[in-house]
Amino acid sequence: MNQTLFPTDTAGVFMLPNGEKVQLLKYREDDFYDTGFKAAGAITAGSKVELFKNQTGKGLQHTNLTTPRRITSDTEMIINRIGVLPAQAFGNELAKGGDIVKCAYAGVLTFKIGRERIVSEGPLVKYPTGLGVTGSTTESESSYLSVGVPSSAATPSLLVPQKITDKDDIFFDINFPDIESSFSATANLPTLEATLAWMGMLHGLITDPMR
Repeated sequence: MNQTLFPTDTAGVFMLPNGEKVQLLKYREDDFYDTGFKAAGAITAGSKVELFKNQTGKGLQHTNLTTPRRITSDTEMIINRIGVLPAQAFGNELAKGGDIVKCAYAGVLTFKIGRERIVSEGPLVKYPTGLGVTGSTTESESSYLSVGVPSSAATPSLLVPQKITDKDDIFFDINFPDIESSFSATANLPTLEATLAWMGMLHGLITDPMR
């Protein structure tokens, strides 16, 4: 027998005619993402790009979140994969292939849930997304730099999936620590020829309340 559901003040919670409350949820496999960038010029030791921190002025091509460091309200996510996508273009400006390669080895990603819970940490080259433009063009002196295997199935998964809610703070930072002189007396941090943007991506199962 069909019964009418009446909405309540709580997202996803409805009331039956007899006063009983039920919660309706929907599930989808998707991503939460945010973009940060470095302007052209020398990268200084200790500098970093803090993703998921500030969504002001960003469109959907750069983020799908609105609250600093938090996923969408009333939402939960089981994260099974993370990645960093170096943007091959930023607006009308094409990224330089050399900039992407240098930062992939000079930069370090630190992903934490809350200030203390480190989920993963390591050089940027460790975190491909399986996305991006690959191949080449016939334009004069122009080509597309491949930013990884063009298959999300080829990217590594977290050994232990991580649950986050809209109450958890996300720390997803690209750091540029100094290169130790004992390792190389001549190596310096990269100097970017053009603006370079990175998109941090959290992939997994998202749970939303029915509205």
